[in-house]
Amino acid sequence: MSDNHFADHLDTNQYFLSLPKFVQENIKQAGPDVRSDEDLRKIAENLTKSE
Repeated sequence: MSDNHFADHLDTNQYFLSLPKFVQENIKQAGPDVRSDEDLRKIAENLTKSE
């Protein structure tokens, strides 16, 4: 477990769980950069825009 409590608990975040699996995997790989709901949404938007 890291010092990033938010990233460590993504699997219980309703928004995260609503995202497509490929987006979830990419966000998990970006773990240290995801520290809030706002970070999560920005990363998800960038990933879905590029697809």
